[in-house]
Formats: sequence, structure tokens, C-alpha cells
Amino acid sequence: MKKLLLIGALALGGCAHSMGTEVITSKEQVVILPTENMYNCPVISSYPNPKTLTDIETAQLIVQLDKYNKICKNSIESIKRYLSEAKKTVEKKS
Repeated sequence: MKKLLLIGALALGGCAHSMGTEVITSKEQVVILPTENMYNCPVISSYPNPKTLTDIETAQLIVQLDKYNKICKNSIESIKRYLSEAKKTVEKKS
């Protein structure tokens, strides 16, 4: 009977010892979103009638579309830079 109690005590002692040495680690993932004002892609609200479109109106439309395209391109590039810097910041913390 003494042997059985001794074996039980040793088994419990072994379980308690192994539980105390476990280290639980976790990484916190942080999502950094760009602000709303960074999303700047203007659109033309209404197009002129193509049947009555003059050469001057066509030229003005092309210039306006080109201007809006450049604004949107710059906006997307700034978002890419922002996210790249955010990624570097998170990687430094890890």
C-alpha cells in the first residue's frame, strides 16, 4: 500500500512540475488602416451628351479625366507608402 501511495505522489508531482515550466507566448496582430481622407479619387458626376459633344468639350473632358486620374494615382501611392511604413513599424515591434 505504501508503494502505491508513493507512486501516486510521484506521478502527481511530475504533472505539477511539467505544468509549471510551460511558457505560453502570443503575438498581437495590429491592423493599421489608412484614414478616410487618404482615399481621394474624384469622379465625373455627369458626362456630356456624345451626340452633341464639340471638340472643345471633348478636350475639356479629357483634361478633367487626366487631372482626376493623377489625383487618384497620388492618393493610391500615398496609401501604399502609409501601409509600407505601418508594416515596418509592426515588424520592428516583433
